[in-house]
Amino acid sequence: MRGILRRAERDIRDNKAVAEVSEDINSAYLQRFVIGDDVLRAEISVATDATLVRALERLELNLFTASDEWTRRGLGYNNALFMAAELLLLGKNELAPLLLIEEPEAHLHPQLQTRIMDLLRDKAQGPQDGDRAPVQVILTTHSPNLASSTPVECLTLVARGRTFPLRRGVTRLTEGDYAFLTRFLDVTKANMFFARGLAMVEGDAEAIFLPSLADALGMPFNEHGVSVVNVGHVGLFRYSRVFQRDGEQIPVRVACIRDRDLVPADTPEGMRGKLARWTDMTKEQISAHVTALTTGDDGPVKTFVSDWWTLEYDLAVTSWTMARLMYRAVKLASVAAPSWPDADKTEKAIARADRVVDTWIGQGLSLGEAALKIYRPLKLDNVSKPITAQFAAQLLTSTPLTRSDVPPYLLDAFTYLCGEVAP
Repeated sequence: MRGILRRAERDIRDNKAVAEVSEDINSAYLQRFVIGDDVLRAEISVATDATLVRALERLELNLFTASDEWTRRGLGYNNALFMAAELLLLGKNELAPLLLIEEPEAHLHPQLQTRIMDLLRDKAQGPQDGDRAPVQVILTTHSPNLASSTPVECLTLVARGRTFPLRRGVTRLTEGDYAFLTRFLDVTKANMFFARGLAMVEGDAEAIFLPSLADALGMPFNEHGVSVVNVGHVGLFRYSRVFQRDGEQIPVRVACIRDRDLVPADTPEGMRGKLARWTDMTKEQISAHVTALTTGDDGPVKTFVSDWWTLEYDLAVTSWTMARLMYRAVKLASVAAPSWPDADKTEKAIARADRVVDTWIGQGLSLGEAALKIYRPLKLDNVSKPITAQFAAQLLTSTPLTRSDVPPYLLDAFTYLCGEVAP
């Protein structure tokens, strides 16, 4: 290596163009900087000190395309290249090789983040080629992509300056829970590992509407670090058990928001399905039903059960203000099925909805009767709940609300998540 550099040094020094440039910079420029008898002279070289260390320091590792042309790459690919070089070096270390990485996702697009995690996982699992010791990898991240591609038992949450490992035997997760999360914990749900508060919901409508409702009540989720995680109708407590453990609790408030799924007495059979009527149940039976829905509560996890039936019905039955808003949203969702309504269609649909609600009020309908009429298209006519929720969220911006307009269970959940009560 040193011999190669010395030969290169000699060839460069003997090159006519290099010699002319050296002479020009010395005579025309550096000589102008000389004071008194000082000597100021420069030489163009590649290895004035041709030691092995200096030779090695001059080696570069660059990225090239398939055509071997040098290509300018961004910081992300260069970070990946640096990690690969470190892994190569550590792979030759036979004594407990350890790689520490701070935010490996920096400047990497999501697909490359996943590829990096695949490589790190492979190198951490032994044995390696040539009987190399596996590398212990410890990394910090703010990336849901990386968190979702890592087994839950390999994660450690950092909250309020403390660490909480999620390995087996430490959390309330069962073996079945770990397997379930491996199957279904995607990048959107992995957002839960980075939140200060979690609203776990059972459907798209809740995930769309609740953040807007909380904002309209002066409890914006973003301001309080609250994330909404849609876990569907199964597995609600499989996710919440991540935050439950014996001893010191993880300081993350988790609100599981659930439907009561009991129907009023005058609910048509087609809307009722197999659900029980609350008028056919005793107070003790209703209490036992609600208790069964909250069996997973412990530590920072609290379940908030709807006061009557389901989200849309409970919203509509709470106040005429909310009933009007929900009926507007249902009507807009119904006209959005063939094509999204423009401003003119939107205005006409809202006007028709308002006339109907005014008629109900004039006829003396109760809120319960109106709520059934409002919920009927969602249950029987295949009007989309998520689209209804989207319109309802938009309508909130022009609808003044008070806390009395909101179902108590949602108000309690928002209050808990936004820190207005002790956990």
